[in-house]
Amino acid sequence: MNSKVEKGQATALGSAYLVLSVIILLGGIAGYYYYQDLAITPVRVAALIAVAGLASWVATLSERGAAFFRFLKEADIERRKVVWPSHQEAVQTALMVIVVTILISLLLAGIDWMLGALIRALLGG
Repeated sequence: MNSKVEKGQATALGSAYLVLSVIILLGGIAGYYYYQDLAITPVRVAALIAVAGLASWVATLSERGAAFFRFLKEADIERRKVVWPSHQEAVQTALMVIVVTILISLLLAGIDWMLGALIRALLGG
């Protein structure tokens, strides 16, 4: 029973961290537009990036936020494992797709022409 109370408090605290991070981020966005005439754009962008970093750090303090950033890290690891095709392989694949598309469209056009001729012959046109 004690673990349920602790888990409920941890969930409430995690939700509070997420709400706080959203409030920080929305405040940063509002500040970006509020100071539009007072500060030059690079300063506002740098401040917005800093606020987004702070909001991300606050979000990682919650269980769900930490799980989300762990997911992003694992997705980046998997992205690095991908073997991208060389330029020559990409061009050859694109040309093959174009050729097959043309052949299939010619085949379908031929079937359409034959069925149209058959229908015209049956209807006496």
